[in-house]
Amino acid sequence: MAKLTLKDIMATIEVIFKQRVANLISVGTKGRVLFCVKNEELTETSRLRVFGSAVFDLDASEATLEKQIKQIFKGGAVEVNVLEYQDTIAGVVEQINVLKWDWIFTIDELEQETIVAYCKENKRFGLVHNQKADSMWVVSNNNPSAVMEDGTGINGFELLPILAGVIAGCPYDKSISNVVFNELKSVTLPEEIEFGQCTLYNEEEGVRVASPVNTLVTLGENLTEDMKSICIVEGMKRLNDDIVYAFRTGYKGKYKNKYDNQCLFFSACNYYLEQLEELGILDPDYDNKVDVNVKKQRQMWISVGKDADVINKMSDLDIKKLTFKNMIYPLVNAKFLDAIEGMSMEVEMY
Repeated sequence: MAKLTLKDIMATIEVIFKQRVANLISVGTKGRVLFCVKNEELTETSRLRVFGSAVFDLDASEATLEKQIKQIFKGGAVEVNVLEYQDTIAGVVEQINVLKWDWIFTIDELEQETIVAYCKENKRFGLVHNQKADSMWVVSNNNPSAVMEDGTGINGFELLPILAGVIAGCPYDKSISNVVFNELKSVTLPEEIEFGQCTLYNEEEGVRVASPVNTLVTLGENLTEDMKSICIVEGMKRLNDDIVYAFRTGYKGKYKNKYDNQCLFFSACNYYLEQLEELGILDPDYDNKVDVNVKKQRQMWISVGKDADVINKMSDLDIKKLTFKNMIYPLVNAKFLDAIEGMSMEVEMY
């Protein structure tokens, strides 16, 4: 018999995303970057340094690192965690798991696939260079090189600190396509333009993001076109994390599982969705709400042997009141607002 884990004995919390879904109870902040840096000169496995602002000074030997950290802050990040590792990122995964961060990246060419694998497995956001991850959790930039405003040439990996700061620091109600990268004089376009790549290009005003998308290319039942947008997926993640946190800290184990008590939780969720509407994250003209997933609750009772004919004839309200064991099944119905990215204009002349 397989060894039990905590997940086997704990009630699960699932927030299933359909066409557009959301996540939040109290509006969270964003902007924390985890910058993984290879340092073979370390005398220990890893070293963590946390920077709360761009006002700091490192030794002359770390001039390049200092420049990169300040580039991240210039993009709008609010905190930069620099995790130096002696060998590989795989060796410091346990430390990465417990740190608080919103976006992770490294300029180490050999570790790009590691970042992809970690973010896909753990459903956390990562920025990489020239990777076809096919995931809404991973953003990839594929510009091979660029020229800084002072004329200094950099490669594609050296673009990542600049882009990471902009992505992490972009407000939830805006898109990174709004940003002009003033520190860049120009960028080199990749040999081939591809879907699923966050490519920078040279515009009249300066360097901009051509398409603010993640690497998701393959769509399916629960993976829709909207989920290619960095803006929308960040909102989805924020909503999920905050609803789960509110459940775990405010409701789990504190109430008996009856419909009236479930309504206390749903009421708090709905109040939170109203906050998102006011912030411009959700569409205020849409009926954003959280309620019992009646279809799921019917299925659960049938799955444990209850008569399907009886269960299916019950009204939705009766099913809501027929709570299932120690579980709640919320259904979030929400419409996220994406940023305006294009225009199609027609001129009629008489």
